[in-house]
Amino acid sequence: MGIYVGYEGAKSCTGGPTSGAQALMSWFLGAYRAQGGYNLGIYNCAVIPGSNTTSLHGEGRATDLGVPVGAGWAQVLADKLINSSAELGVQCVIYNRRIWSGSYPNAGWRPYSGTHPHHDHLHVELSWNSARTLTAERVQQVLGGGGGGAPVPTPPAPGQRPTIRRGSTGPAVSEVQRILNAWYPSLPRLAVDGDFGPLTDARVRYMQGRAGLAVDGVVGPATWRRLLGG
Repeated sequence: MGIYVGYEGAKSCTGGPTSGAQALMSWFLGAYRAQGGYNLGIYNCAVIPGSNTTSLHGEGRATDLGVPVGAGWAQVLADKLINSSAELGVQCVIYNRRIWSGSYPNAGWRPYSGTHPHHDHLHVELSWNSARTLTAERVQQVLGGGGGGAPVPTPPAPGQRPTIRRGSTGPAVSEVQRILNAWYPSLPRLAVDGDFGPLTDARVRYMQGRAGLAVDGVVGPATWRRLLGG
């Protein structure tokens, strides 16, 4: 095991996910899907919320490994990724309001003050070399865990998700409820039932107001981008 030293920031959007990021996600799904792990996305041409800096999602070098809020194994995995970051080419991990970065390799976990709390996923960034060369087999060799290279179901981009509002039902509503629960753990939890009722409407408006969006209770492209931004 070893700690990665250095950091390569993003410059511009490249058009899609890298093979290394897809490999890491593939391994993760094979290792942790049974425990509730899921694909929260790789490529997204966007800036980091609250800044003018291109997100590494825009270069396809960042993976969002979806985890159940509060899952103990998620913190264990985050620590393993850091402790083996040199072998895997992992240059940054953000989880549960904390960040580790190869810019400060020996500083350990530090407080993270970004817009998204990252309670429901591990945001993992790769160096360019790793983004081009990492394989699921290599991740399995380094981390173990039973990840066999599961197919990666790609979630729709924010602009391709349906616009939903009070009265809507279905998986997209459940996704918003789950994300809002992760963003605001100190507030009463929403039922993740796929029913966009008055409580979900109020929570969406609360989030929109705090994020500087139009407070209309409608989850359209702008609100989706902010909810999914990492």
